[in-house]
Amino acid sequence: MRMQPIVWLPRPVMHEMHLDADKWYDDETGGTFMGYWADSDVAVVTASIPGGPHAQRTRYSFLPDQEWQQTEIGRHYVQSARLDNYLGDWHTHPNAACGSLSCKDRACLKKIINTPSARNVTPIMILICGNRQSWNLHAWVARLRRPFIFYDQLIADEAVVQFYG
Repeated sequence: MRMQPIVWLPRPVMHEMHLDADKWYDDETGGTFMGYWADSDVAVVTASIPGGPHAQRTRYSFLPDQEWQQTEIGRHYVQSARLDNYLGDWHTHPNAACGSLSCKDRACLKKIINTPSARNVTPIMILICGNRQSWNLHAWVARLRRPFIFYDQLIADEAVVQFYG
């Protein structure tokens, strides 16, 4: 039996996420996470990288400035002495009560897993749902189950978010 995954999130990162969510409240916004896996079911986030100067935010979607983010991910990786890696993404679902993954979220997770340069076969996705100054975090850890017939199946386990710092 698998343990429920745990994602350790620094309070300053959570605060930055909430500020960004409030700033772009009418649209979705987001960013990426850097950190490491302490063991197979425990991830430790050490930093967040914003969406970037050319991110596209609309009522029902968020597209980061990928070129800018990739540069920042590389910079953080080097500055951390190659200890912190890309762990996954976060984005908002304004006015949503449910923290379930959408079809687009699931497709994004599958794309991350299938992108060799992402080097991430267990990406984390945190959805921030709710209203201005009243946000709830819902964390998911994804992986692929590779059946012998047809196509890969995405498994997304809900994770417990713990705060530190």
